[in-house]
Formats: sequence, C-alpha cells, structure tokens
Amino acid sequence: MAVIRWKEANWEAAYNRLSIPDLLTTLKGFGPMEVLRFELPGDYWGEMSLCLTEDGTKEVTLYHLEVLGEKRRGRGRSALRWLRETFKGAIFLEFPDLPDPALKFHPTMPFWFQMYREGMIDALDCENFYLDPQATRAEIEEAGVKIFSALEARVKTRV
Repeated sequence: MAVIRWKEANWEAAYNRLSIPDLLTTLKGFGPMEVLRFELPGDYWGEMSLCLTEDGTKEVTLYHLEVLGEKRRGRGRSALRWLRETFKGAIFLEFPDLPDPALKFHPTMPFWFQMYREGMIDALDCENFYLDPQATRAEIEEAGVKIFSALEARVKTRV
C-alpha cells in the first residue's frame, strides 16, 4: 500500500490500494472518493474523505480523529485548523456508531459540539441529529440540550 508524506503528514488509502499518483490526485480533490488515513507522527491521526463540490471548493468529511500523547488539551483544535488550512474547505464530521447505546451519544460529543459552535467544523452528523452549516440557533440549542441532558442522566445513574 502506498504511503506518502505530504503537508507534514503521512497519507495512505484506508481500505483500498492506491498508487502514489492516484493518492496524490485524490488528495488534490480530483480522484475517486476514497477514505484516506493521515498521521502527523506523535501528534494525531485520523480518517477522512475529500471531494470537490460543483462550485470547485473542497469538502472534507472527517470520520475519525485521535490526538496522541499525554498532553492533549488544544490539540484537537490544532488538528482541525491544520485540516482546514491544508484543504482550504469545509469540514463535515460524520460521527461513528455509539460505543455504548445506553449513553445515547458518543463520549466525545461535547467536544465536537463545541467545535461546531466555534466554527471549527461546518457540520455535525450523528445518529440523533444533524447540524448543517445553516443550522438555526434553535436547532443548535436543541442539540445541546439533548447532548448535555443525556450525559447528565448517564452521570446520575453511575453515582
């Protein structure tokens, strides 16, 4: 499987075999829709796909992002800034399935919700709601209430 170093990170196709030219073409937004794995060694790694919209802008769909190391505070934001600067496009988060259905939300949801509110990601797609770039204040507040009430209920059941 081809691995290349581009824009400070190591890149490879997550599930398929791509040649180096195909991988570079995909990274520029012109290739086939592929899930790509990236890693900035010692900092973070993730999985994403990239597409070119009809108006010529790029959209990143982020499936996974994991910050590495002991000191993690602020590094998720840094990773999102890096992705935005690298691809100069919108970032959409497609949330994974729930690891614990009793929780109703993934444990990292408060972080992602805050990143949406701060404009670090442009859309937040999860099992229980979808916030697009044009979400209204009421939709955002409703999602926040769902998230934090579910987490609060979960904390109360553990105490």
